[in-house]
Amino acid sequence: MPRSVLLMGSIGTIVESSDIQRRAYNEALREAGLDWQWGPAVYRELLTQSGGLDRLSMLARATGQDLAPETLVRIHARKTELACAEIAARQPALRPGVAQALALTAERGWRCGFVTSTERANIDAILALGGALTADRFDVVIGRRDVAQGKPHPQAFLTALERLGAQPGDAIAIEDTASSVMAAVRAGITTVAVPGAFARGQDFWQADLVLDELADADGRLDPRLLALIEA
Repeated sequence: MPRSVLLMGSIGTIVESSDIQRRAYNEALREAGLDWQWGPAVYRELLTQSGGLDRLSMLARATGQDLAPETLVRIHARKTELACAEIAARQPALRPGVAQALALTAERGWRCGFVTSTERANIDAILALGGALTADRFDVVIGRRDVAQGKPHPQAFLTALERLGAQPGDAIAIEDTASSVMAAVRAGITTVAVPGAFARGQDFWQADLVLDELADADGRLDPRLLALIEA
């Protein structure tokens, strides 16, 4: 049976946002009086854990910091506020091929989901970019608050499929980190990895296809991705 569902994963599959998020974390941590300034190399390591609040919790445990859950939530909320403000101000471009993939699948009558481990404010900031990306293109949007288990648990993808009335074999998922790829694969979905700048070098062995970008510099979708869409 032909596929009919496209599931865009983390916000990093849509825009290159990792360094925006990193700098927002650093400012939020500084404001909280914590001497955790994450350089690019450290943040690359942290991206092996999906979900920003989970990263903060993991780092607190690793450094022996006795931080109350409400403190972690407050830092993460401030990070989200700062990152969303920069996204709104900078209006980052969509990653190559995102607009084309959304347009092609819409033309073919596919349904589309946005399946993330992030907070709704981050999702709204991305969906407010406009242009080729519009909120009404997504038939379902899943964020961190919609599921009990974040990625790499498959719950986010399974929830999206359930809401769409679809089966794993109906879908293609696009993800940007190894942890997020694992979530889609565990849900039984054909998965394409397009590593973000800070995720390159991770092991994407579970992905069905690994691409630098969905399209080339001239906007042509990668033939291997087209083959999956047309299968």
